Amino acid sequence: MSTDQPAPDDQRDALRVHARPLGAGRHLVTVEGALDLHTASQLADILQPLLLTSGQSVLVDLSGVAFLDSTGLTCLIAAYRTARSTGARLALIAPGERVRRMLALTGTDRVLHSYATVDSVPD
Repeated sequence: MSTDQPAPDDQRDALRVHARPLGAGRHLVTVEGALDLHTASQLADILQPLLLTSGQSVLVDLSGVAFLDSTGLTCLIAAYRTARSTGARLALIAPGERVRRMLALTGTDRVLHSYATVDSVPD
């Protein structure tokens, strides 16, 4: 039996999302994999509750996101809208070239601010 077979679609398209506190009122959400139609709800399920409290800062590390489609983009925009309505703060950390291109193409980069590192996000 060969081990060179491609991974099943559900493994190839998997999204890993991990949230951890960085201190009082500040969380880092690390995202890895494809952020698309099949996986965006996983990110939304983590982000939305974190953004419901005024004064929260939620930093979303996108350095591990290899693919972002319109559904993934919509998830980020919905998170931004929640943050804006509750007084929370949302910032993107280290989006890769493909993700930056999608953000710029859609104009989303004008409202979703990106930073190179967690430490470069102003308090």
